[in-house]
Amino acid sequence: MDSSALDEYLGTVPGSVSDLELLLWVLVCWALVLDIVLTAYGLSIGLVERNPLMRQALETFGLAALGLAKAGAVAVALVFRFLWPEYAIVAPLGLAVPWVLAVLANAALLASL
Repeated sequence: MDSSALDEYLGTVPGSVSDLELLLWVLVCWALVLDIVLTAYGLSIGLVERNPLMRQALETFGLAALGLAKAGAVAVALVFRFLWPEYAIVAPLGLAVPWVLAVLANAALLASL
């Protein structure tokens, strides 16, 4: 399959965003917000962040650390997306999958309390 056929299949044209990519970016945004909200709630009821680096950052800088970490990850993904537009779908997918899984894990943990 040549590059133009792949672009047509994915609905991508250089400088454009496919419906699937747009949906994934929306999912990334929702997961980002939900992860911050669920983490803030969990911390407020006495739960502890399990990631040692993020735990230290949260203790030092508060929830701003989580927001900055998420914003940094989105910035890296956007740079990747614009440098390699032929792999545009990889950038939001690389954030959406782990962040949605984290949100589901956090929600399940909070629901079990």
